[in-house]
Amino acid sequence: MKANRDHQRKDLIHKWASKSGLRPKINAFCIECIYDPYAEGTWRKQVAECTAPTCPLFSVRPLVSNG
Repeated sequence: MKANRDHQRKDLIHKWASKSGLRPKINAFCIECIYDPYAEGTWRKQVAECTAPTCPLFSVRPLVSNG
């Protein structure tokens, strides 16, 4: 089970990193930095709750919409 989640995480990073444009690259960076597939919440929720305000990408990290 652990290997499967780790593989899913790597696939998610690759999915975003292989897309063109700046936003997908930022998403991939944030996923690699903070996403823990064993923790509660989606990668977007975990990234939105990031507590690293000194990160250069903190102000442009993906946020969860309330829509």
